[in-house]
Amino acid sequence: MAQVQGACEKCGASLVPNAAYCERCGERTRRARRLVRLAIRVELLFFLLVVAVVIGFTWIYATQH
Repeated sequence: MAQVQGACEKCGASLVPNAAYCERCGERTRRARRLVRLAIRVELLFFLLVVAVVIGFTWIYATQH
């Protein structure tokens, strides 16, 4: 089970449970940084899938004409 971050790493202020940002200084919590990294990976994977589909259709179209 994941530990809940109780204090801000930057300013030391107490954090509310499941906070994304410190209310005092605005620093992202570890959980928020982890979720952002995951979102970036998902977006990159989706982008690469779209690029692969476009290249595939372009190749198919080019080989038939």
